[in-house]
This record gives sequence, structure tokens and C-alpha cells, in this order.
Amino acid sequence: MTQPFPDLSIRQRLYGVRSRIRRFRWELAAGGRPLVRWFPRRWFTDPLALVDICSPWETAWVTRHAAEELRGTGAVVELGPWLGGITLGLLEGTSRNPLVAESVIESYDLFVFDDVERRTVGLPLEGRLHDGGDFLDLYLRRLGDGARRVRAHRGDVLESSWDPERPIEFIFVDVAKSWEIWNHVVATFYPALQVGSIVVEQDWAHACTPWIHLWHHRWRDHFRPRGQVPNAGSFAFELSRALPDAAFEPTDMTAHSDDEIAAAFEWAASTVDPERQPNIRAALVQLHTLHGDLDVASRICVQELASSRIPSELVEVALPELALRLAQDGGRDDQQPG
Repeated sequence: MTQPFPDLSIRQRLYGVRSRIRRFRWELAAGGRPLVRWFPRRWFTDPLALVDICSPWETAWVTRHAAEELRGTGAVVELGPWLGGITLGLLEGTSRNPLVAESVIESYDLFVFDDVERRTVGLPLEGRLHDGGDFLDLYLRRLGDGARRVRAHRGDVLESSWDPERPIEFIFVDVAKSWEIWNHVVATFYPALQVGSIVVEQDWAHACTPWIHLWHHRWRDHFRPRGQVPNAGSFAFELSRALPDAAFEPTDMTAHSDDEIAAAFEWAASTVDPERQPNIRAALVQLHTLHGDLDVASRICVQELASSRIPSELVEVALPELALRLAQDGGRDDQQPG
């Protein structure tokens, strides 16, 4: 693999290696054993691994899937590759699979840094990566020789397109950070899914993307759950029955009844391990918070905090957003005539 930062010293490359080994051993015992053969060994010394967004277990999962299950019946698509951790796994896995050894990975990203300066504070890469900077070249250099098998589509995902007649066999989704983007992804890429296609929702066990849970619950009879990636929040689905045209239509909060919303998040929480169930319940809080249902969001928070002792994104993500909205709402109330 090409070294994107050849001037880093050995000591800098080994930064944090002991803590990474400890984490690996703990996560190995916590459910990683089926993936240990596929675990990316570069993770222990690659300085960019310290700012990867996806877990190395997610990389291991896609490596195994690409090596053992891809059949070359359709395209391999990655939406939101960041610095290429998952792309490297796909390249490694496909290279071991004679059916797809020369396949091209379609990779979509803005390839512009956001919040990377904060993420690299105190790390060997501090001061080298800057918010607003273009990182396509860094992404491709990290892929090394494998870059020849990656077609990078640079730009706003909302402007992306896909020929629905070109089937997609595998898609890894890590861009659905708003309902608008999610609607576009579903309308643009999901019509190309065929029975047997695999969809990996990287943001499944996270608080910030509640639209994903609502959509998958509504169309759950068309998918077979393939399971949560060990030690990660990603969840894989296999399309078991062709989706109807209605599945690709845009939705918003008004398209879902209160009962459907409640059922969706109960179902979604049941798909993941107990450690990450609070993250999905936090997504329900986030859903109501983002759409101004602050009383509902507050009640759910109180209920969850009363019953949960596990630190989660409920506290780290959903509650700060709710507190901000409550403060803004209270400020407006204070200005109303009494």
C-alpha cells in the first residue's frame, strides 16, 4: 500500500498502537472472532486509521463479503467513502474473488474535508489536514495500486445519478445525513437493486439518521436482515423481494403516523445488540427534535434516561440537539406578549 505520508517517523506511525492492540483484543472477544481472518492488519500502524470514520470490523466485514459472496451480477457502490477504509476492504476482498477480481468500485463523495482539524488534534496528522481542503488525491494515494479499480465520483451526492437498468449487487451507504439526501439515495440508487442485492446501512445504529429506520421498517417485508456488523453500528440487508415503485418516492415526517413511527423504532432497536439499542432510541428523539416535536422528544428522553445506564448517542447527540431547540423555543416564548 502506498504511504500517503512518507515523512512520518516510525514513532509517529506507531502512535497509539498499544491502545489499538488492547481495543482489538477486547473487541475480538466481544464478537469479532468470525471476522478475525479478515481484520485489516494495516489498522495497527496506518496513521489515517486514527481518523477513519468506519470501524476496522466494518472493513473486515466488507472484505469477507466481497471475497466470499460477490458474484459479479452487478455493480459495487460506495456512498461516502471518506478516507477509504471501506474501499480498501472492498478492494482486498474482490481481489481474492476470481468472479470479481477486476471489478470497478463506484465511489461517491464530495471529497472535501469537514471537521478534520478537530478530529486530528493531538495526533501525528495534526496540522496536515485542513477543513475545506480537497482530499481526493489523498484518498486515491491511500488505495495504492487498487486505485485503478476505483471510479471516484466527486461532487454533491444530491447531484449524483445512476442508470436504473444497470444492476447494483452491493451498496455501502454512509451519506444519508439528511432526509433530503436519503430520499435522493433511495430514488437514485435503490431502483437498481435486484433480488439478492446487499445494502449496508452504516448509520443504522446511530442517532442522526432516523429516516433510514422509517424507510426500512415500511419495506421490511422486502428485505432479509443479514445482521449487525460486530463491534459496529452498520447493518446489512439482503433484498429478498423486488421493491415496488412506491418505495422510491420521497417521504417526510407527515408520511408516517405516530403508530408507525413508534413501531418502526421498536423494530429497529430489536435488530441490534443491547449496547446500541439506546442509539436507535436516540434516533427517535432526534426525529421528533428535528421536526419541532419538543414535548414528545422530551418525554422520550425522560423515559430513556430513567431506564438506561449505558452511555450512548442519546446523551452525546440527541440530548444536546434537543437542549438547543428547547432553548431557542423558550427564547421565542419569552418574547411573546404576556
